Amino acid sequence: MKKAKHPGYDAPFLDDEERAVVEAAERGEFVAEPDLPAKIAQWRASVAETSRKKAVTVRLQERDIQRIKAIAQRKGVPYQTLVSSVIHQYATGELRETD
Repeated sequence: MKKAKHPGYDAPFLDDEERAVVEAAERGEFVAEPDLPAKIAQWRASVAETSRKKAVTVRLQERDIQRIKAIAQRKGVPYQTLVSSVIHQYATGELRETD
């Protein structure tokens, strides 16, 4: 898909959202965040809160581990990452029980 050229500035590396910001700034309509340092601190705190991880120990059948490792290899991810992803999807409701 070819992106439309910006009327005042040809910047093919910008996506639609970035292009809209540039256009709003050129029209004098862009309003910057009034307290940028506070907003940055807020986003950093949110990221830190959601990225904490805790180690857990789970006993699994060897056969299941081998199957999980095979699936992870096909997907090109480490098996622990796959297991973590499945647990996260289940915990957030993205993956549901079949029974």
